[in-house]
Amino acid sequence: MLRTSFGWIMGLTLLWGSLYAVADAPTLWGIPISEYAQRRAQLSQMLESDQVAILASENSPPTRLKFRQESNFMYLTGLEAVNSVLVILPAVSPVGEETVLFLPRQSRVSRLFEGPLPEPNEQTRRETGIQDIRDRGELRAFLAEALKAHPRVLLNRPARAALADTIREANPETQLGGIERLTAQLRVVKSPAELALMRKAIQASIAGHRALAQRLAPGVYEYELEGAAQDAFRRHGSEREGYPMIIGSGPNACILHYNANKRRVGANELVLVDIGAEYSYYTADITRTYPASGKFTPRQRALYVAVLDALKYAEKEAKPGITLGQLHQKVVEFFRNHKLRAKDENGNEQTLDRFFLHGLSHMLGMDVHDLDPNLPLKPGMVFTIEPGLYIPSEGIGIRIEDDYLVTETGVENLSRALPREPNEVERMVRGRLTRR
Repeated sequence: MLRTSFGWIMGLTLLWGSLYAVADAPTLWGIPISEYAQRRAQLSQMLESDQVAILASENSPPTRLKFRQESNFMYLTGLEAVNSVLVILPAVSPVGEETVLFLPRQSRVSRLFEGPLPEPNEQTRRETGIQDIRDRGELRAFLAEALKAHPRVLLNRPARAALADTIREANPETQLGGIERLTAQLRVVKSPAELALMRKAIQASIAGHRALAQRLAPGVYEYELEGAAQDAFRRHGSEREGYPMIIGSGPNACILHYNANKRRVGANELVLVDIGAEYSYYTADITRTYPASGKFTPRQRALYVAVLDALKYAEKEAKPGITLGQLHQKVVEFFRNHKLRAKDENGNEQTLDRFFLHGLSHMLGMDVHDLDPNLPLKPGMVFTIEPGLYIPSEGIGIRIEDDYLVTETGVENLSRALPREPNEVERMVRGRLTRR
């Protein structure tokens, strides 16, 4: 009895210790710092012996804009630092450390206006797991030495804008290129921690769609619908939109990237809503097309069903090994062979593929059009499927878009909780569809 009780107590103790260790695993933005370290190590291994990766942070934005870190810098550090530089060296480098982070020291005035920011100190080393953190003022001297052994420099966008002259001054023989080809290969397959954040972004986006649909009625302005979606985003923990909201009513639905959102919605019009919440630097991207009066006209419904059928067809065809280009072509053929027709701007009758004007899919992640290495689909990738038809002669624009995770055998629709069947969409606009 005593032995059994002791073993039971020890088991609980070990279990509690394990749970405590997991719960206390240090993270930044929901990503374990060990995962950031793994990303940096992978990038280091991808570099050739004469290459070096230099990534700059975003600088402080104008007062009217909220700060958002550049995605590649965030992916490798997890830091909302400004005026900072991350250097990744090849796995075997005469310079020394594989990762060196340069951070500015914060002034008293900066701390007053902006609050505390990461600095080169022990706290930042502990929070990031990066051990070699130096003062930003040491960067020029470091580059003068590092570029002797690594004259081929790969830069992110802010570094190309801010550091190109500094790099050439340090070594006029350097060759400058972009880092995106390598980081695309790293970022395209999502980790479990990334997927958890993306699911939260999708949940917030679905809430935004539901709130908008319930606000929709003839006579409201597009910006009122935008406000309803934004409110739902924030209530679900989203820090910002992943991209400017597209809320196009009537003829505006035929403008692919319309985002002025200032028109008044008319009766019996369609409203194309393409919105995505960002959650801890990961975004969703979901589109629905709603009937403003709560019911599709017969013509609207027929075209809507054609787009929905194209989406379902692409879902079935999407699986590991296929490329996004191949998937797109399958949907083009689907529309070309569809029985419906529409008239172009000259009044000539055309098959529906004539009105499918954009790509079917794109990768999704930290950016709404995430870095794409142009590889066949494989498990862990997240991408969109978004067929659409845009017929200005009828004032009809329809797009339906969902977000998908590639699995071993096909795809999982991550945004499936948001209704897309025409009857359900009508009921949601009229406020009678309960949450599933």
